[in-house]
Amino acid sequence: MSETTYDIIIAGGGTAGCLIASRLSSASPSLRILVLEAGPHTRNDLFHTQPARYLYHIRPDSTTVKFYVAKESEELLGRQLVVPCGQCLGGGSSVNFAMYTRAAASDYDDWENVYGNEGWGYKDLLPLLKKSETYQVAKDKETHGYSGPLSVSYGGHYTNIGQEFLQVAEKYDKGRGMTEDINDTTEKSLGYGRWQKWIDANTGHRSDVPHHFIYAKEAEHPNLEIQTGCLVKRVIFEGERATGVEYSLNPRFHPDEPTADNVILTAKASKLVVLSAGTFGTPQILERSGIGQKDVLDRVGVDCRVELNEVGENYQDHNVIFAPYLAADDAETLDGIVRNDTDEVTKWSEIWRNKGTGLMAHNAIDSGIKLRPTPEELKEIGPDFEERWKEYFENAPDKPVLWIGAVSMSELR
Repeated sequence: MSETTYDIIIAGGGTAGCLIASRLSSASPSLRILVLEAGPHTRNDLFHTQPARYLYHIRPDSTTVKFYVAKESEELLGRQLVVPCGQCLGGGSSVNFAMYTRAAASDYDDWENVYGNEGWGYKDLLPLLKKSETYQVAKDKETHGYSGPLSVSYGGHYTNIGQEFLQVAEKYDKGRGMTEDINDTTEKSLGYGRWQKWIDANTGHRSDVPHHFIYAKEAEHPNLEIQTGCLVKRVIFEGERATGVEYSLNPRFHPDEPTADNVILTAKASKLVVLSAGTFGTPQILERSGIGQKDVLDRVGVDCRVELNEVGENYQDHNVIFAPYLAADDAETLDGIVRNDTDEVTKWSEIWRNKGTGLMAHNAIDSGIKLRPTPEELKEIGPDFEERWKEYFENAPDKPVLWIGAVSMSELR
């Protein structure tokens, strides 16, 4: 059994893991830090750096996304929900729709006031949100930052579909109105508006965490080691203290070592073990380490070290419905890129390389609204939603109930 010692081990090199590693490494260069990531590197890969390529990652044989398939649901007429999770360096920030979205101020305050997490309210987190970004849409916005690693813009093109969506909304839905910043976080009257993107306005590149927090700072982080294609099995304990992890190599990313998954490797941590393996990955590591619901652990033969019933429970997600619509022949869409049409890909790639603009520097989402139902619409929704509305939404006018917007793309296959 191979064993190496570090100060800090981070299990999971996704969005959070990479950011934590970068910040810790910068704050204390003497620390020796190891990041273990299940998926591959993403450095300078066009499927990551070109924003319009994101649907590539949710193909059935994806190497950068892991699909979790739920049990059949009676409420869904026997269908099974599928949840895709980023599995590559950078995680979701490297493969998602590049859609810039921030929660309402009251949502962050809920973390502190409702759930009792002191220091996690809006006033505490806004400075950190600002620290991470360079907002390229407008200057001198108090709720945005202007010197962070991640760029936020409207992308390299403004499609006619996105423009027409807002024109129709302004005339049809006059009660809601428009807003200049759909992600301001503090607006009490939600309106329609242009949608920002995690895309650099100057280069047209995706603004992801690994390229801006890891790869761009390698010279500053000689104390940071990243191993990809590594599957963390469990946390090692000495008494009540976490002192390391057991992991194996994934043969998919280590083809020269076909039996690697049968060899257990050990990394020891003298100071700290951080679990940042995602919403599904982290609970699995905890349970394999003996932390979770005792009856669940008993069923799979894992000794319960700490009985913690919340592990793996109360998962919530944002479900999405793509409703198709008819578009004019001159509609500007990403369809050609998504279909991998050679002429379209070549055309937009050249513009992207030379100017950092065009549809390759785009995510198909130009406009939308964070929507709250009117009193009349609440009646149409019916009584099933009434209790939730009253306890959670009614007295927080900055909280949206759903999002709706125009997606300039039809090939979701």
